[in-house]
Amino acid sequence: NVKKLVILHLILVAASFNVNGQNDEAQPALIHLSVGNGIALGANVTDSLLDVERTKTPVITVGLDHLITHKFSIGVMAGYQNINLQVSDTFGTLTEKGGVNRMYVGFRGLWHYGSNDKIDLYSGFQLGYKMFRTGKIKGPNANNSVIEEDNNKSGYSLAVVPIGARFFITDQWGAHVQTSIGAPNFISVGVNYRF
Repeated sequence: NVKKLVILHLILVAASFNVNGQNDEAQPALIHLSVGNGIALGANVTDSLLDVERTKTPVITVGLDHLITHKFSIGVMAGYQNINLQVSDTFGTLTEKGGVNRMYVGFRGLWHYGSNDKIDLYSGFQLGYKMFRTGKIKGPNANNSVIEEDNNKSGYSLAVVPIGARFFITDQWGAHVQTSIGAPNFISVGVNYRF
C-alpha cells in the first residue's frame, strides 16, 4: 500500500545520505519542479454510447534526487493533475460533468552519463502508485454517475525514462527536459536546484 511505498522511499534516501557520509567527497542532492503532459486519456468512461470531452491541466511534479555514486542516483517524487469530464448522450445532451484528480507518488533510479558539471544526461526507471479520485459530480445523472463508477481507482505504475537532460546555468540552478514511457507524464520540462 501507499504507506509502505513512502516508508521504502524514506529508507532509500536516508541510506544514500549515510553512504555518502562515509565518502571523502560530498555528493549533491537536487530538487526539481516540473510541468508535463499526462497520459493520453487520463480519466475514462467505459460506456461506448456516451460522448466524453476532457480538459486537463498539465501534470505538476516535484521531487528530490540524491547521488549515491557519480553515476547513479535515487529519488522520490510526487505529481498531480486535474482532468475535467463532460459526458453527453447520443443526442448531445449533457448527462453529467465533474473533475477527476490524478495523484502520483513514487521513487526512481537514474544512471548518469559523462562527468560534465553543466550538462547531466540520464536514463532510468520510476516506480510509483497512482490514484484517481473524483470530485463533485453535477448534472441529471449525478446520482448514478459513470464518472464516479469508472474513475475512483488506484494502482502501481512502472515507467522507463529513456533519456533526460539537465542543463545548469549556475552551480546550483538549472533546467531539464525528460521523456518517460509511463506515469506520471510522457514529456516534462522544469527547473532544478542542486545543493
